[in-house]
Formats: sequence, structure tokens, C-alpha cells
Amino acid sequence: MAATAKHTLRVDFDKLDLLMNLVGELVLGKAGLSTGIQGLASLGRELESERRLARRGLAARRVGEHGGDDGARMALRRVGEELSRVERVFQEVTQDLDTASGRLDHVAGELREQVMKLRMLPIGGIFRKYHRTVRDLANALGKKARLELVGEDTELDKILVEQLDEPLMHLVRNAVDHGIEKPDKRIAAGKSPEGLVRLRAFHRGNQIIIEIQDDGSGMDPAKLRKKAVEKGLVSEAEAHTLDDKETLDLIFRAGFSTAARISEVSGRGVGMDVVRNAIVSRHKGEIELTSAPGKGSTFTLRLPLTLAIIQVLLARIGGEVFAMPLDIVTRTLTCKPSDVGKIGDREVLSVRDKQVPLVRVREVLELRVEEDHADEPLHVVLVEVLGQPFGLVCERLLGKQEIVIKSLGELLEEVPCAAGATLLGDRVAIILDVPALVHRAMTGARGSPRAERGTSGAVAGERRPRVLLVEDSDVIRESLRRLLEGAGYEVAEARDGVEGLELAKASQFDLVSTDIMMPRMDGYELTRALRAEGRHRDTPIVMVTSRGERIDRVRGFDAGVDEYITKPHDRQELLRAVAKQLGRKHTPHGGEE
Repeated sequence: MAATAKHTLRVDFDKLDLLMNLVGELVLGKAGLSTGIQGLASLGRELESERRLARRGLAARRVGEHGGDDGARMALRRVGEELSRVERVFQEVTQDLDTASGRLDHVAGELREQVMKLRMLPIGGIFRKYHRTVRDLANALGKKARLELVGEDTELDKILVEQLDEPLMHLVRNAVDHGIEKPDKRIAAGKSPEGLVRLRAFHRGNQIIIEIQDDGSGMDPAKLRKKAVEKGLVSEAEAHTLDDKETLDLIFRAGFSTAARISEVSGRGVGMDVVRNAIVSRHKGEIELTSAPGKGSTFTLRLPLTLAIIQVLLARIGGEVFAMPLDIVTRTLTCKPSDVGKIGDREVLSVRDKQVPLVRVREVLELRVEEDHADEPLHVVLVEVLGQPFGLVCERLLGKQEIVIKSLGELLEEVPCAAGATLLGDRVAIILDVPALVHRAMTGARGSPRAERGTSGAVAGERRPRVLLVEDSDVIRESLRRLLEGAGYEVAEARDGVEGLELAKASQFDLVSTDIMMPRMDGYELTRALRAEGRHRDTPIVMVTSRGERIDRVRGFDAGVDEYITKPHDRQELLRAVAKQLGRKHTPHGGEE
């Protein structure tokens, strides 16, 4: 029987790239649809509540009037029945949309995987040409060496395959030039006269791991430290404090070379710092070196399978939402501030009997630093960078999400610690370059954080803005009072809407902050009363509440509020809203929004 013919079609890569971009837009559209379905579901619950209210009103009229106005009772009954029908329709529409959204999720996921497979190429295409590189270079240097390939069929995004050619070429040449010894030295060391360079590729999760290994002379940390001191890269005192791993990392610094002389091989104008920059900055990956004197060296590259659509962990830091690639995250945890210790001047956290360095992300990114709250738990994201664990301290973790990576563009491509951006609804979130963030934290390569601590309130001689805080929870009211007073505002407190309205009638305030659910008078009624009262007709009102449904927000804005913030909220979010409503001239400490 004749073998079935396999049909193929050549497709221009630009068309494939456009298709991938469209898949990305589909992912964004899917997220927007999910948000809309949640809004419909909340509206359905509101209709159910209104229908029950109409039934109770009808029952009350029956009991109170004992056969009174039959027309009013019939009208109320018809309203209740109509609300019931609308509620049923809403439930059916919501269920249909939910089913369709689930089906769309499945189709979008399958489409993304299939398009990604079209972009994938076996890495063996670039691996195989290094056979000649190793052979020719070994002959030119009077050495014997062979190349062994493992995992040639491992697939990787076409763009990454092409862009990895130069860094891999440099690492392979380096292995032959610096690693493999000449035959007489290898025989004297009890080795085969022919050296071995092994290229290995394999998948691990959503990453591809590439290893460039040689069985040569390896690297002696003591010699590396001496060379670094001679070249002025580190002082002699600093060199003595470096452990073996930190010493091996010296080879990635600009200007470092262990070559005894500059040759066509070792002095080609491309140093290991350029290789690392290509892997870390350009490809959002990692490169790690391990070596043992006399046994050889291994360079391990960890790279994402694609740079188009990835899974991220969303976190709130300094009042903003940031995304961290999920591939680099090992786990998340919450700890007490008292669990944090110190080794020297470095904060550490004990995790499974191992001291993990902590990185205060907000300070590293030079975002706003508010007053310390020693009693609040710390949200820590454990990541692994170059084989070492680090803990990234965030204010709140928001869950994982599939996102589409967008370029920052030429004007912003040099922004430190940013790997790109993505759209979350109608907002833009920065994708953190975690290795660069950790490096910045460990080396201190940044300016002083723009600390805006609430210590002295307004400028001397300037009237402090007055804020009326209406909140029925004693704990929340006290927390908000401390926050606002710490930021330089004068605060008056009220336990419910009635008390708040009395204070507002007796005195003038620059801003009102109110909850919704309160005894005697809720936040909606208070807002309407303040808008009807001449003194506070134009006073900014900020509603801070746990009611986060879209219908609640609409009610708030219809009542007359200027800002609507959902609990639990970030402290900086409230302070920014207050400063925005009061205007620049009232911003505490003369800061700028």
C-alpha cells in the first residue's frame, strides 16, 4: 500500500505573526466578556431583591388596609409579576452567556496552542551546524573535540530560535577555546584525549532549558577572584567576601576575560556580558554557570517558550497593579512582620529552614512609601533567579491571569525592571522583569525612594484640609483616621449617616468620605442630603465600601459621589483619590499627583 502523501503549505511568517496577534486580542476580548457576565449576574440578583421588596409591600398593604384600594394592590401584583419575569429572563441570558463564555475559553485555548505550534521549530536546526564549528575550531587550536546533541527535537518559538543563534555560538566557541584542554594535558589528567561539548535542550513547564556543557578544565574561583582584582572589577576586600557562585558570576561583567591573550576566538568583541544581556534583557530568560576545577563547566539557559501570550501573577505594589511571569514564581505565602529577620543589612525570611532574601518591590521601583504598619501581614512571592530563591514583598496578591504581552515602544524600552506591558480591562499593567528587579535590589542600583511619610502634615502656616469620615465600623474608621491624619489632613469622625449629616450642617468640610451600609442613614441617603444642603453642594464625596457590584457604583454616582473605592483597597488608592478631589494645592507635603 502506498504511503499517504503528506501535504504541506508554505506560509509567510508575517501572516502567522498577525494571526498570533489576533489570538492575543481574542484573549483580551474573552476577559472583557467575563466581566460583563459578572455584571449581568449582579443585576439579576438586584432584580430578585426588588421583586421580594414588591411582594413585601403588597403583603403590608393587604394587612394594613383590609380590603382597601383593589386597584393599587393589582398594580403592585403586576409589578411583582413583571419583575419576576424579567428576573427569569436575566437568569436564562446569564446562563446562556456563561455557557458560551466557557465554550469560547476552550476554543480560544485550543486556537492559541495550535497557532503557537505553527510558530514552533525544532531547535536542532541551529544545534546541528555547531558540529562543524566545534570540529574546525578544535583543529585550529590543536585540540580534539566533538559535539554531542541531546533533545534536538525540542521545539521553540521561531523568533527565539533565530535570535539564540549568536549567543549559543559564542558559548560553544567559548567551551572549546577556554574549556577543552589540549590532548597531552587531558591524558595527563586521566581523561580521553578528545574533549566533549554537549548541547542539551528540554522543556520544563512553560520554559525551555538549554545546557552547554564541557568536560574541560573548569574554572578555579581563586584564579577568577585574582583576575577580577587585577582588572579593577572588584577590590581585594570585596573579592574575599565573594562565595564561589558569586565569583563565577564575575565572568558576566563587562571587561572580564580569563584569556591569556586576545585571539580570533576569545577577543571577537563579544563578551559574556553581551551574552547575558541578550538572554536576560532581550529574551526575558536566565543564564546560570556552574563549574568544577578539572571537571568542566555548564551554562544553563532558561527561556520562555514564547514571548506572545503568558500566564502571570497579578500583584498590587505601591498602589499600582503589576504582573509577574508565572514561570519564575515557585510559591506565594503570607507571613507576619515579626517573621522577618536580618543578616547584616539584608532582610531575610526563613522558608523551609532556608534564609531567603526579601526584596521590598515598592522601594526598589521607587514608588510611594507610606507609613509603616508593623501589625499588617506581608504578602510574599517566592521566585527563583539564577538558581537562588528570593521573596518579593507585595501589598496584595490579585490572582493569576493569562495576558498578552505588549511592547513598551522605543521611548520606554530602557525603563528599568519592565519587561513589557499588558491590558487589564481598560487599564495598562507593567510586566516586571523579575531578574532585573532582583539585581537592582541586591546591587542597590537606584536612587533614594521618594518617601512621602506623613510626619508633619501640611506646611507650617497653611490650613490643613478638613475631611469628614463617616464609617460605622470602629476598626475601619480608626484605620482610615490614622491614614488620613498621617497624610496631613484634619479628620472629623461620624459613626453613621445621621451623625455625619449633623456634623456637616454645623461645620464646613473640604471632603467627605463615607461608607454605604450604615444604621439610621446609609451612604446613598447621606450623599443626596449633602447635595441638597447648600453648604456641601459642591464638596467632593468619596465612597469607600465593600459593595463592589456595578449597580452599586451606578447608585453611588447617581446619588452624587465623586469617587467610588471598593474595600479592601490599597491605602495609596484612597490617598490619591482624596488628593485628586482636593486638587494640587491641597496635596499633602507639597507632593504632586
